[in-house]
Amino acid sequence: MNDIRTIPKNIKNLIYILLIFVLLMASFIVVYLTDGTINGYLQIFYIPIILSSYFWYVYGGLCIAIISGILLGPSMPLCISEGIMQSTSNWIIRMIIFILVGGITGYAFKKMKKLEERAEETNLINPMTGSYNTNKLLSDLEDRVLKGETFTLISIKLTNIELIGKYLDYNIVKEIIKDLVADLKHGRGKEAIYSSGNDEIILISTTDCSYMDKINKVVLKYSNPVKVKKYTFRLSLKIGMYEHRGRYESPITIFNKARIAYEQGEVKESGIYYYRDELEEHIRKTLEITGALLEALKNKELYLVYQPKININDNTIEGVEILLRWDRGDKEPVGPERFIKIAEEIGFIKEITKFVIENAVSQITEWENKGIFVNYSINITAKELHDNDFMGWTKKFFENNDIDRSKFEIEITERVLAKEGKKLIDTLQWLRNLGYKVSIDDFGTGVNSLMSLVEFPIDILKIDKYFIDRLEQYNIRRLVKTIIEYAHRVRLKVIAEGVENEKQLKILKKIKCDMAQGYFYSKPLLPNDFEKYYHDFYKLQNEESVEG
Repeated sequence: MNDIRTIPKNIKNLIYILLIFVLLMASFIVVYLTDGTINGYLQIFYIPIILSSYFWYVYGGLCIAIISGILLGPSMPLCISEGIMQSTSNWIIRMIIFILVGGITGYAFKKMKKLEERAEETNLINPMTGSYNTNKLLSDLEDRVLKGETFTLISIKLTNIELIGKYLDYNIVKEIIKDLVADLKHGRGKEAIYSSGNDEIILISTTDCSYMDKINKVVLKYSNPVKVKKYTFRLSLKIGMYEHRGRYESPITIFNKARIAYEQGEVKESGIYYYRDELEEHIRKTLEITGALLEALKNKELYLVYQPKININDNTIEGVEILLRWDRGDKEPVGPERFIKIAEEIGFIKEITKFVIENAVSQITEWENKGIFVNYSINITAKELHDNDFMGWTKKFFENNDIDRSKFEIEITERVLAKEGKKLIDTLQWLRNLGYKVSIDDFGTGVNSLMSLVEFPIDILKIDKYFIDRLEQYNIRRLVKTIIEYAHRVRLKVIAEGVENEKQLKILKKIKCDMAQGYFYSKPLLPNDFEKYYHDFYKLQNEESVEG
């Protein structure tokens, strides 16, 4: 059933007129059939009078009051059964009373309506920006959707405005938002500018309105240094755009899609982003993964695999890289590169790394009891290295379990070193002093590769697979050879990641690489599979030695 608020005004007025007419006629009949105005039933005329005051205010109340007075006027007897007519003063005084009631109630309803509109208007205004808030936005979106309009919803997120207000001056925030809203209005009228909180401005742009040039200028203006009062700073604007094509969608869905769009890109970088369906699906999966990840440890869904590292000079298994996997049963598999990133974002990475260390150490100890001796490496994030509680736990764990730290290698990606290396130098040196080995993973992908070999306390570097895949290219081969030679001069060992064929291995041997890791030797293996691989590896080596 349609809400009465959605019925056109002319149709509503027609309904109201018919209702008042029926009430007047019914009231007249009741008074007439109850022997005229001598009885109190004439009071029912107040019903259509007050209703008309509600529908049409003063004019409606006065009009129906006069009509009611006429209906109960000289043509209506005082007492029908006795044939007594009313005196003139009687029906005139009654009409005056009706007119007073109609006028006063009409005025009161009009006043109440204005107060209600003022309260509703206040409820729809964001006091900080002076623009309409999301209540008004959703209402306007509903109207446009019901009319089948096409439009673009633009959501502008001010990602660093809170920091500016917190650390510089809160009054600056008001000035920035005021100026930004003024820049965006562009003669569009108040109804097209909305805001959510103090850090988001929303626009509705019709398809026949070319607004992108204005948006680009605004982004450019505020992405450059802006001076307000005595402060100079840069405002970060992330702009999400969703094009509504006229099909029915709920207002909140449209609003959310514009917001989903601006979640792309770097948080602190300005940019304009369009909504894509696959983006929403990606976020939905991320949320599902986040919830499931918190239960994964408890449900024993996480497990470890071990990829051999081969010393290519003496053909021995020098160690293993310990990698984490997630068994989700019948659910869609999720790779470690994704769920590890999510674990970092939600602050769950510390629990996962503790799980890895505890289980890895347990497995290595079991292997040593079986005569299998290997070094082992584990990837650790910068967040964990900065966490004093976690580092203290690691130190205590190794001491309590009497573990040889020299066999334990901590891997850090070069991107982390490039971003946070200066902060990590003391921590890395502390780890090396305790006896741990430190290696740089994905070497060559950072911005200061050779510099990191000199500045940071490390023992091993792992050349990224990107270079190993291109070893046949002369320039790449020369670059890798130079890196290896330089690493050896500063007493570092070098591992080649992602070795997949014999041709790559021969080149690596020729340019004096120390170790290799990749599918040419073995994929990451479960513990039992690694044991078999270990024994088969040395068995084959012994057989070749005997034949030789």
